[in-house]
Amino acid sequence: MFKRLYNEAVISFEMKTVSPLFINSGDSDQLDPAAADNTFLVMYRNGELVPVIPGSSLKGVFRSSIEQLLPGSCDIFENPCARRIRQKEREQGRKQQEEGFELGKERYRESCPACKMFGSTMIKSRISFMDAYPEGDYRIGHRASAAIDRITGATRRNALFEFEYVEDALFKCEIRFRNFFRWHIKAVLEVFNRINQGFVTFGGLTSKGFGQMKIQNVSLKVKYYDRNKKTQDYTDQSLFIEREIDGLENILSLFEDVVITDNAVLQGCDLENDKAV
Repeated sequence: MFKRLYNEAVISFEMKTVSPLFINSGDSDQLDPAAADNTFLVMYRNGELVPVIPGSSLKGVFRSSIEQLLPGSCDIFENPCARRIRQKEREQGRKQQEEGFELGKERYRESCPACKMFGSTMIKSRISFMDAYPEGDYRIGHRASAAIDRITGATRRNALFEFEYVEDALFKCEIRFRNFFRWHIKAVLEVFNRINQGFVTFGGLTSKGFGQMKIQNVSLKVKYYDRNKKTQDYTDQSLFIEREIDGLENILSLFEDVVITDNAVLQGCDLENDKAV
């Protein structure tokens, strides 16, 4: 289903820390007695080290949340779609030789809703997450904590450790879609609402109140490479038509008719018939 480019979209937004954010770098400096035991993940940005929320971490949070929202999503650890589809293809090998059979479209149709968005070992992902870097000032805080014995419930001996975290930070984020259906974007917008309500958190130590974020300054840019989708809201850019919408409420209003719990909506696999945003 990627032989042809039908459409593209980019959601740009900011995530502001409501509570401290901790994403462990996995590094420790055993030679520096003053260093924290658990440090925040940092990367170089414009020549200096800054905290970062990796795109892989964002993708993990969004996928797990969307799996809960979309009915029929597979368990990628116990019974992934790829295993089931591969077994079915072995059993129905002859069908692939039939005239007009499209393997990619059939694999998409057989995949669960989450795999249709995020991909699997059988089909390509339609959504990608960029690394998120802070915009403006931020603070790095330090806090001491003690490990708890899971059996006794008491503090373990010699288990005091120190970790660092980020607070008062504003992260610039971007999610990109290619060959998307409208329900793909609607599912992401539903996760935005859950983030703002505090039900979806990021990083570690979330049971201690860490990782709460606020979504703000959302914008959506949509491109279609099919001029039949053009309306007065789109501008012609020669190779494609595009439009840009600002504000989460304005964007949500464009998807009011999309019901992500409707199996008929989730099963569709013909992009040509999907209504333009």
